[in-house]
Amino acid sequence: MTRSLVRKRCFVQMIGYEPVGVEHQHRRFTREMARFQKAWNVQGKVSPVSLSADSAVAHWTVNTFGPNWSVTTDYYYFRWDDFVSADIQERDWWRFPLGIAALLEFILTGTAARYFITAWRYGGFFLLPLFYILGTGWLSIRLARSVGDHTDLPYSLFWTPLIALAVFVVLRNTFGRMLFIRYALDDWYFARDVIHRVRPNIGERLDRFASELVRLARETDADEIVVYGHSLGAPLSLVVVDRALQLDPLLAQRGKQLHLVSCGSSLLKLALHPAAAWLREAVGRVANSAAVYWVEFQARADIINAYMVDPVVALGITATGKPIVKIIDIRLMVGKATYRRLHLNFLRIHRQATMGNERRYFYDYYMVCCGPIPLSQRVANSDAAVAAFSADGGVTGVWQTAMS
Repeated sequence: MTRSLVRKRCFVQMIGYEPVGVEHQHRRFTREMARFQKAWNVQGKVSPVSLSADSAVAHWTVNTFGPNWSVTTDYYYFRWDDFVSADIQERDWWRFPLGIAALLEFILTGTAARYFITAWRYGGFFLLPLFYILGTGWLSIRLARSVGDHTDLPYSLFWTPLIALAVFVVLRNTFGRMLFIRYALDDWYFARDVIHRVRPNIGERLDRFASELVRLARETDADEIVVYGHSLGAPLSLVVVDRALQLDPLLAQRGKQLHLVSCGSSLLKLALHPAAAWLREAVGRVANSAAVYWVEFQARADIINAYMVDPVVALGITATGKPIVKIIDIRLMVGKATYRRLHLNFLRIHRQATMGNERRYFYDYYMVCCGPIPLSQRVANSDAAVAAFSADGGVTGVWQTAMS
């Protein structure tokens, strides 16, 4: 049996809640591609960046090749980092209370309880910033009272609250930075805004992406179209695909199937909220669409994803076989020394899904983006997709036959 190979791919990327601008993303992509090339003994070249007129979409071309294959990838970076950058610019006195209020809303609406019922590890992740805030608040008050009890400060009712606030600020700017507490609170507040559809301009940006996706699907001559959503970008990319299908209901009949990839997905973070009925409806439409091939990669080592959970079933939607849930092991993607260095950094482990692998493994971001094996065949034949590459980076066996 022969298997077809990809010669050209259209790849759309939506990252998570990170202030990663165009130049940063391009540098990261190029840097991590070097690891990919070393692991698989292949060659590659990344073109400079070009921007759309409104700067919402960045594009570059990737040429990847081995001894007997080559792939050209049109890489499109759908940007929403400006929303994240705007959040970062806000002062703590404003954003901190809003982040705490968002956490309380997730608790009071029962959403946090649903996390524990559906994926208890994700429930634990939700509690991390809450435990930090409660713990530092308690510690600040205890230290302030201890200072008051062991000194003869005048006007203790005035000084004690100020000392407690000062201790809290110190802890915020030391351990809080190490644990990315401000980032976590901003992330939860942004998620709350998306759920309620109240964040200015985010809906318009998603509509812009949907229009761009329709244009790409109509005009590209690529063998494969992949829409890749990571972290909070996963539910946003799903919304984009849903809106694209509504803009062009005949997309499936044009022979341009969309391949949707979710990895480290935060879909349940949003969709389990009672106010996210609109998102659950979008999930149902995508899961039932013949125009979409949908696979979700989940990792046990990544606490910022719902591990071993079918998100469609978890949302009370009738199972459709989509997404195909594939479990990946991050320990097998990088060297042992690298994993020992990174495994306690939960954000870095989370991002590994979009980084270059140090070892050959069936899940490889750059193989999904720039490799010659079609996504559906890579998912269906995971071991064979790894074994297909020889030591010199060439394609062997039935895959080699398909090139001739």
